[in-house]
Amino acid sequence: MKHAYSKIIKRYQNRKLYDTKDSCYVTLEDIAEMVKAGEEVQVIDNATREDITSLTLAQIIFEEQKRKSTAF
Repeated sequence: MKHAYSKIIKRYQNRKLYDTKDSCYVTLEDIAEMVKAGEEVQVIDNATREDITSLTLAQIIFEEQKRKSTAF
């Protein structure tokens, strides 16, 4: 079954993330906000065309947990 993603984010070799819908670069924090807002997001490695959405979301969760633990 194919999803109709509202946002396709391309990840380039220099680790930059590019929102193909809004034609702009985004950060992991931007992607986190998109997901929290209920948007369907798919992250694609530009070189291999591999779907790296789950890897990217795991990285976002890790970074958020790291920030929370250092705040105390």
